[in-house]
Amino acid sequence: MPAGQRELSADFLVDRSQLIDRLPAIDWAGAYAFVLFTAMLFIVQLGTYGAILFSLLTIVYATARRRMLPDVLRGRWFLLVFPAFALLSTIWSDVPLETFKHSAEFALTIFAALLLVSSRNQRSVLLGIFAAFAIYVVVSLVVGNVVDVGTNGATAVAGLNDSKNEQADTAATGFVISASLFVMGLRSRSVLQRAITAAVAAVEIYAVVAAQSAGALAGTAIALATLGLLLLLNVVGRAARATVIGVIGVCATSIAVIFIAFTGDVLEWLATAFGKDVTLTGRTYLWGRARDLLAENPVFGKGFGAFWQQGNLDAEGLWQFAGITNREGFNFHSTIYDVLVSLGWIGMIIFGLMLIAGLALVAADYVRRPTLLACFWLSMAVYLLIRMPVESIGFNEFYFSTVLLFALLGSATGQARAIAVPERGYSSPSWDAGSLNAGDSSAS
Repeated sequence: MPAGQRELSADFLVDRSQLIDRLPAIDWAGAYAFVLFTAMLFIVQLGTYGAILFSLLTIVYATARRRMLPDVLRGRWFLLVFPAFALLSTIWSDVPLETFKHSAEFALTIFAALLLVSSRNQRSVLLGIFAAFAIYVVVSLVVGNVVDVGTNGATAVAGLNDSKNEQADTAATGFVISASLFVMGLRSRSVLQRAITAAVAAVEIYAVVAAQSAGALAGTAIALATLGLLLLLNVVGRAARATVIGVIGVCATSIAVIFIAFTGDVLEWLATAFGKDVTLTGRTYLWGRARDLLAENPVFGKGFGAFWQQGNLDAEGLWQFAGITNREGFNFHSTIYDVLVSLGWIGMIIFGLMLIAGLALVAADYVRRPTLLACFWLSMAVYLLIRMPVESIGFNEFYFSTVLLFALLGSATGQARAIAVPERGYSSPSWDAGSLNAGDSSAS
């Protein structure tokens, strides 16, 4: 075989980021990601049609990739244990048919996330997601609503769904994606990519500020700082990366334990520091009611999606408290309490172990191969984890944060199978094509 035309074996696995610059900017994976996230972001406006579009698109895409499904699920099987337990809760649910419906939709949402993160062309996937968020944020600013904040006449942008917190969360998530793609544009020296992502990022950060959500702003700042730190760690040795990531992991675990043990005191201190209502806009009342509801069935919970049903007097009371006249949707504004009420302590343990296992794999993969893709997923993980105590993250079907959470948890096993790829003209790209490199990542 000529030296310039040596081919890689079909069984040889390579890191996806090493091929990313050679793949087309947009392909079917990117189109799938764009339509999928557009359906989720506009789900309130599309209603049932959005859910149908999401479901049919995922089924068609999975059918087209049916030969790759074993590879999609291999190494990611543990992410299916939690949705399987949610589906199992149909057995003891207060409303079995509703639980079966919602848990099946939840499982399909997670399956869609695994399809996305297992796609070979992750650049195309990220560009598709980026475009969906960009369109949504622009539309929400142009035709969205504003709501009153406090009693002094101040207003905040509430977007298309009349929720300033949801507007801020959506825009902040889009900003993390835009910032990561901007950095990737630096590496590939793409002026167009840098210009577009910078412009969209500016609009998204404006939307976050206009929504006046301190939590989203804090999460955005920490996620951006994390991205910067990870990029700096790219140029140091593996041992240094392992040490820093280990220290961050220990600190994050300690903070989580302190928060759980002293929730009231921590929230009161944070509210005072940021000049916010000590009840966090009624969240503390919701959490108190969640603890009462958990006491009724602490082991298994009430069943996935079984609580927020019309006719349930407890749910009706909380809808009235929150002023939700259509008596639909809503949550406890805390991932922990949402899981506990629905699936009990067993569900919470399964969810926690899944998070720990997935994040450990992602962190270990970054230490071993510090790619830009790994930097993006870890930064997104930081943003989502920060929001978990005060928002419902990763526990709703047909919702973008659920797809992003499970995609990042499955990203560490993301390897692409290279089939007959010629070696000529190919070199593993450094992160900015010259001035900085990826440390010892080539050792993998």
